[in-house]
Amino acid sequence: MKYIQEVEANGLVWVNVSRQHEKELSELGKRFGFERADIAEALPPFQRPKIVKRGHYYLIILHFPIFNRETKRLGFTEVDIFLSSQFFVSFHDGSLPRLESFFAECRKNVDVRQRFFDGTAVHIFLEAWSRLCDAIFPSLLHINADINSVDKELFGQLRNEGHMAKEILRLKTNIVTFRRTMQGHRLVLDRLVIYGGHDLRVVNYQSFITGLRENTTEIWHMLESQKESINALHETNESILTLRTNEVMKTLTIISVLTFPLTLLAAILAIRAPGTPFVDHPWGFFIIISTSFMGAATMLFTFKKKGWV
Repeated sequence: MKYIQEVEANGLVWVNVSRQHEKELSELGKRFGFERADIAEALPPFQRPKIVKRGHYYLIILHFPIFNRETKRLGFTEVDIFLSSQFFVSFHDGSLPRLESFFAECRKNVDVRQRFFDGTAVHIFLEAWSRLCDAIFPSLLHINADINSVDKELFGQLRNEGHMAKEILRLKTNIVTFRRTMQGHRLVLDRLVIYGGHDLRVVNYQSFITGLRENTTEIWHMLESQKESINALHETNESILTLRTNEVMKTLTIISVLTFPLTLLAAILAIRAPGTPFVDHPWGFFIIISTSFMGAATMLFTFKKKGWV
């Protein structure tokens, strides 16, 4: 079939399925004896990362982040793995170039096949997992660059507050998605070592296990650091917005305090009642205006003296 490709060497086979449809997986289920419940779990919607031991194979579900360059948002994709000592079936949506490139290397390069198609199929799986983890670091560096950009813009002179809030929320969402994607890797790896110690001979690939543990730990530490950084920037941005709002409210309050007594005075003197002062005075208008400005100036002077302005 178009979306099912495989490579075989030394009694081991890797079947790579680049479309998450039931048709392809059902065909492989008949060939390798997959349980119907596992086929249903491997199909969308996505499941949580996990490893399940069956009679003659393991079902492993892993999530990996993918970056949308148009929206600049981070999503994730699921890779479902059916693994035994003799076969490795990778079931995904084709959005992971590192996995596809490794498969292409195994098909075209005899030396690569001889190197990784050795022992049990877990050797192929661990190398594929390692390469997928290596592909994560550029995304982490991209998030770091975005955080640094927000940091510079946050304290710059020209600052678009609406854009800044959107950027910070986008980064927070990306980091949360990244953390959700990666948090199951360590658990799956540890359980693979426990479950597959005998039939998969995982202990023979200790260097891969160590490397994957180090990578997942480093990725998690970077995500923790990024989480703290973006939270600090979010709080700083909120503080700046609060200060600016307070300044605006302070200015508006002073204006209202200055204008309200003057407006009240003008309203009272506008009443055409007998005895209203300055109404019939030849300089009445100028007296009222002068009185109003003097009152405003007096209040403004008082505010300045108290440090309110």
